[in-house]
Amino acid sequence: MSVSESTSTALQCGACQHANTDSAQFCASCGHSLYEACQTCNGPVTLTQKFCVSCGMDLVAWLNQRIQDQEKRLGEAVAAAKIHEYERSLAILQRIGESKDFRFQKQADTARQAKGKIEQLRDRMLGDATSRIEQAKTLYATGNQAQAVSLLSPVPERLLDDESRQILKSGKMYLDQLGALQSELQEALAAKDYVMASGLVGQLLELQPGNAKYETLATQLGEKLLRRCEKLYARQEYSAASDTLATLPQAARGKAYDKLQQQIETARWLSDQFADEPYATNILGRLAMRFAKEIPSSGQAADLVKQLKEAVKAKRHSRRDASPDWKGSQKTWVGGRVGVLGQIQSLDLSSLEEPIAHFSQYAVALGLAIQGVGRARVDGNLITKKGMFAKIAKGKSKLAWGIDVGSSGVRAVQIQIEKGKDQPILMKCVHVDYSAPINRGGNVRGGGTQEIPAAIKTLLEQIDLTGATVWCNLSSFDAVARFCELPPVKDKDADRLVDLEVRGRIPIDKEDLALVTWRHGFDKESKTGRPLIMAAATKIAVQRRLDLLGTGGLTTIEGLVPEAIALANFAAFEFADLLSPEEPEEDDEDLEANDKKNKGKKGKKEKKESTRSLTSEEKQPTIALIDVGAAKTTMVLVSPISIWYWTQEAGGEDITSIVARETKLTSEKAEQSKRNLSAIECPNRVDDQIEQKQTALRMRLIKLLEEGKNTFRHMDVQQTWCVGQAHLQHGFLRRVLVK
Repeated sequence: MSVSESTSTALQCGACQHANTDSAQFCASCGHSLYEACQTCNGPVTLTQKFCVSCGMDLVAWLNQRIQDQEKRLGEAVAAAKIHEYERSLAILQRIGESKDFRFQKQADTARQAKGKIEQLRDRMLGDATSRIEQAKTLYATGNQAQAVSLLSPVPERLLDDESRQILKSGKMYLDQLGALQSELQEALAAKDYVMASGLVGQLLELQPGNAKYETLATQLGEKLLRRCEKLYARQEYSAASDTLATLPQAARGKAYDKLQQQIETARWLSDQFADEPYATNILGRLAMRFAKEIPSSGQAADLVKQLKEAVKAKRHSRRDASPDWKGSQKTWVGGRVGVLGQIQSLDLSSLEEPIAHFSQYAVALGLAIQGVGRARVDGNLITKKGMFAKIAKGKSKLAWGIDVGSSGVRAVQIQIEKGKDQPILMKCVHVDYSAPINRGGNVRGGGTQEIPAAIKTLLEQIDLTGATVWCNLSSFDAVARFCELPPVKDKDADRLVDLEVRGRIPIDKEDLALVTWRHGFDKESKTGRPLIMAAATKIAVQRRLDLLGTGGLTTIEGLVPEAIALANFAAFEFADLLSPEEPEEDDEDLEANDKKNKGKKGKKEKKESTRSLTSEEKQPTIALIDVGAAKTTMVLVSPISIWYWTQEAGGEDITSIVARETKLTSEKAEQSKRNLSAIECPNRVDDQIEQKQTALRMRLIKLLEEGKNTFRHMDVQQTWCVGQAHLQHGFLRRVLVK
């Protein structure tokens, strides 16, 4: 059906009532559209029709529905404005207000009026929010959280930027925390819980620095708590005093606080130094006297002084021990008891001009001299000699000097073998200390080019080398060592295997190799291996050592070995009673070789190197030496059939550096103070740092022991002895070696 068939001849405009021709699409008077499409059939219908002549749709109902939709959209715009979604609100009103349809004129007029009002509201609210946000940011930056929160709280959340939103959030949390602390403070004060109140005031001052009210209260509480701490300190309740003192607000911490804190910390530290120490030493006695001085009224301190005076005179556990047992355990994780080597049993000491209190400092020198008189287990030499000189160097001498050139000084001993006496005689012990350890300043592996020659020169002025062989040590830092177990083969085959091991495991060219090897003797009954040690250095390093010693005037040196080898030789000789080997039967080949070797010696058979017929699978008694020097710490394990050792770059000079740093003393004065912590004003603060260093050394030594036992599984450490000097530091045995 055509439009003309569904309308009258004169088509009246609904907007202006003008009569238009039936063919008009728009009003000739106002230009308003005269038709729209039916919603159902999409056919043309006039704006004033009640029903569609094509499909019968109710056009009036459709119009009313659209008016309701417009009203609903107006409501949405108002609702969006109320929640400050101004742009969405204005967008809705813009679309409604743009309508030209006379049927929706009322809604369009309403939308345009509302749009103007909302624009004004938006501008006003945004301006106010911007101003508040800027002010709040400034206040917050100066620490005025309360005013910042007050300014931002009225600002609609949608108008806040990310920064101001975070300021509001943290500011509210701050105010909540402040309120809670203030409430708790009132309760604590009411209950006279001054410890709690002090902590709360401290927190409040952190939130409000400079608050005069809280600063005054902090001072008052601090005075009360200081008096309480003084009473606890006088009653020797150091932990309680320290805990109470820790609650004082920062504002209450003045000179009186600092003084009392140091007194409490020192007394608390001193009181903890005695229960677990394994040995009664003079160092421990001095600490007890310091304890008694700090707390004159302390019966505990006075008793400790008395007990230690008696204990240091008591009988030692063994003749070798440097000190008597004290309250702590002497058991060590290394194995057996741990002790400081004070006296030695293997040598005749009757010829010494003066008694030696601690032979531990001479262990390396003793091992060198023992090798010089031909009593060493390992008889190798890094100095390459040929022909007659080689036989002389390897042969036995009746008189020998062992000279240990260390990091802190030179120590020399003279041993003599008298005819008819099996026990060697210790004739002399001499030491010359450097003005400072040669590794001071971190130069662990070098140094000494001036100190060593000067000390050697001084030494030679005090000793006589006439008629004696001289053996010296090579620093462990200049040598390498490898350990393994050869198959249970005879010496000829073992020699070939040793050559293979040296070529494969020693990282030094053959032309530049100075080598000392030792292997356990052959036992034809054994089904397991022969432990082997290879100690090597470059010929350059050996010559450099000889040149350095020669600069000081020591030019007649028959032997040079790594100092760890000297320690092993000392241990094997000194503790032969524990390591007592058994002689296995010699096979025919060995007997024949010995017969030829001893031919023409009036039938006197040369003693073959003793071996033990235990297999390497069986546990065997082992001695452990812990040599602690200025620059390094060496662990040496010696069993009847094997030797193992390793060196760590950690020594007494590390402790000297700590003492110097913590006390602001010179290194020279720190060297003296580290062995007498009782003379340091704040020993606890120094000892805290020392303990960390000692604990680290303990961990490294534990790993070394595991490595040594994995190499030679038969080792069963039954005694552990400290040699050197740096172990004399207070707490060393307890922290490093005791279980």
